Amino acid sequence: MSNFEALKKKRWFYLVLGVVLMLFLGLIYAWSVFRAPLEAEFGWTKAETSVTFSISMMMFCLGGFVGGLITGKKGHRATMILCAICLAAGFIFASRINSLLGIYLTYGVLCGFGVGLGYNVTITTLVKWFPDKQGFISGTALMGFGFGGMLLGTLGAVMIEKLGWRPTFVIFGIVFAIIVLVAMMLLKAASKEFVESMITGSKNVVQAVEELAPKEMVKRRNFWVYFAWSIVLSAAGLAIINDAAPFAQHITGGDLKQAAAIAGIVSIFNGVGRVLVGIIYDKFGYRVTMLMTDVMFLAAALVFISCMKSQSYALLIVGFVLIGMSYGCVPPTNSAFTAYFFGRSNYGVNFSLMNMNLIFASYLGPLCGGGDYMRSFFFIIGFAVIALILIFLIRKPAR
Repeated sequence: MSNFEALKKKRWFYLVLGVVLMLFLGLIYAWSVFRAPLEAEFGWTKAETSVTFSISMMMFCLGGFVGGLITGKKGHRATMILCAICLAAGFIFASRINSLLGIYLTYGVLCGFGVGLGYNVTITTLVKWFPDKQGFISGTALMGFGFGGMLLGTLGAVMIEKLGWRPTFVIFGIVFAIIVLVAMMLLKAASKEFVESMITGSKNVVQAVEELAPKEMVKRRNFWVYFAWSIVLSAAGLAIINDAAPFAQHITGGDLKQAAAIAGIVSIFNGVGRVLVGIIYDKFGYRVTMLMTDVMFLAAALVFISCMKSQSYALLIVGFVLIGMSYGCVPPTNSAFTAYFFGRSNYGVNFSLMNMNLIFASYLGPLCGGGDYMRSFFFIIGFAVIALILIFLIRKPAR
């Protein structure tokens, strides 16, 4: 077996390793699990603790950008070492806090920044191993990130109940650092020769439209049109996902356990949607993928409106399946679109800039919800219509 063929097989091991790493990094979405015991102990309000998640998302985007720069200059191992340090320090220092400022700086700033570093370096490294399966690989890796909040959030809840939140934070900090460092030693970057051989030797590889540096990418109209598309649809998802459990409770007549179980459907199909959209992107391209995502958002809103009028459990479940899948479609499309339109040479930084849409979406989505469910659904319809228009404004330039 040639060295090239051996590497083609070994890259699947790197994919599994990347999915496991992304699973742990997805804990950033489990903030609601940690928030409750902090509110109970310190008397903080939901509004005060919610700021922690907003800060962590901003730092997540910044960490992704810095990670792209470090990986491009120093390689993926330097980025992963910094990721391990930030996560260990963030969780361990968070276990010692006694003030809102303390949790903002530790969990919000350090953990958010560390997750952004790990997220970017994992996706960037995997995408280079699989130029022939750009969408599928992005979707599979991001499936791990989507499932992480649900699986580790559940584990975190059990640990907090048995050990308390402070020891739980310490354990997470130590375990996270070990996992990232082990992954760093096992994960290797694809050589330039391997990538070029894959591109020239595979019929499935779609050549990038252009190879652009970040400063050139942000001058392209396609970047800003797609960026706006990603903002409005991410906001559409967050408008209902942030209130999924309370909305389910409204339909179930106040049964909190049943509502929480039904709301978990969103997380499951969020992960399913990420893999599905990756396969569809590889087969049909960006326009079909974006249209499919947009239609699912529109369908979800219409199902939720019918659900509110009929108080139907069945429609509630269908709506959560659709909103979970459609929201899950956006991140892998960001990844594949960036690689296709703006190239692989500067993918790490370019992808991190595209992910900045989360900063705007994380504020716009909850703002359009605010507990008024019917208003949220009509906002989703409005966002879907705007996104539909934006899709047809994207034009592929001549090579």
